Amino acid sequence: MKLIIRLIVIGALTYFLSPFFTWWTAMVVAFLVCYISPSSGLNAFVAGFLGVGLIWMGHAWNIDVLNESAFSLKVAEIMQVSDPILLVFATGLIGGLAGGFASLSGTSFRSLFIKPKQRSLYS
Repeated sequence: MKLIIRLIVIGALTYFLSPFFTWWTAMVVAFLVCYISPSSGLNAFVAGFLGVGLIWMGHAWNIDVLNESAFSLKVAEIMQVSDPILLVFATGLIGGLAGGFASLSGTSFRSLFIKPKQRSLYS
């Protein structure tokens, strides 16, 4: 359940802050969300990967549709890619990896300063 909430928060903040700030704002958002909300490493990585990756892929697809694939066709020709939609998926993958590692860094940074509570033998 925390994964879904973390994913929605990262995605929403990335979506609303990206038009006003630089591209790496998504990484700061993923880092801070996973610093504030304790989680395991894999859980944090997946939340950051999906939260940032899906937003970046959606934004790249939206830009591609709005300019009728003119730009992506030219870039695909330069990069010798057969289908320009692969560029949209590559954008999502790059954003997802950056967001995933940023959220993993946030969780790891939290563990440096805030130690997890010891679980009682009886609880």
